[in-house]
Amino acid sequence: MRPRISVIAFACLIVFPRLALGQPPPPPPPPEREGSAELAFVGTSGNASTQTIGLGGEFIYRPAPWESRLKINYVRNEAEEVVRAQALLLTLRAQRLLRPRLSGYGQYGYQRDRFAGILDRDVVEGGLVFNWIAQARHKLVVDAGVGYANEQRLVGDNLSTATAGGGGLYTLKISDTSQLSEDAHLAASLSESRDWRYANAIALTAKVSAILSLKVSNTVRYLNLPVTGFKNTDAVTAVALVAKF
Repeated sequence: MRPRISVIAFACLIVFPRLALGQPPPPPPPPEREGSAELAFVGTSGNASTQTIGLGGEFIYRPAPWESRLKINYVRNEAEEVVRAQALLLTLRAQRLLRPRLSGYGQYGYQRDRFAGILDRDVVEGGLVFNWIAQARHKLVVDAGVGYANEQRLVGDNLSTATAGGGGLYTLKISDTSQLSEDAHLAASLSESRDWRYANAIALTAKVSAILSLKVSNTVRYLNLPVTGFKNTDAVTAVALVAKF
């Protein structure tokens, strides 16, 4: 019996460390501060004169157990010296860690898109954030919350209502220099069943240097109850240069 026990113990000493070494290491903690800025520009001249500008930026600050995030996006299109599209989106979020994978958040969002019939939209909300998947290659963060929205419309009645919504952000690390992300969120009015909206943004980012990256993205916004005379779907496809700091 003793030789058999010795062989089994020896095998365990060899096999288990190898199994442990084979497990992927946990992802490193994110930096305390990080930010990015992006620029997309398309211009033509001659027979047709057009300009399209896309600007964006994000700043994250993580003084544990808190995290604050500011995100801005701006798009402007001009053809023959006439502005055809102009949209501004701003999001400010603060969240606090409650448990290892669970956080509570408060958020303010602002939207201005005259060419979709929205003069100003202000949304205040709060809810919970759950880190569902946190691996080296795959990350999935989901959230859900309730809030209040006030929307000033170019035509028709303005909207003022309590809201509920949720969504998720999925990130896939394809390689050391590229990643794919998808951010999808749904928001609905609690007083008007037809008033719900959905936004989906998918992006592929590839590093070209330690600081600069090339980003290809497609964003779709759908309003089930659009402003009178306007379409319910807007889509923006962009190729941008991103600088991270």
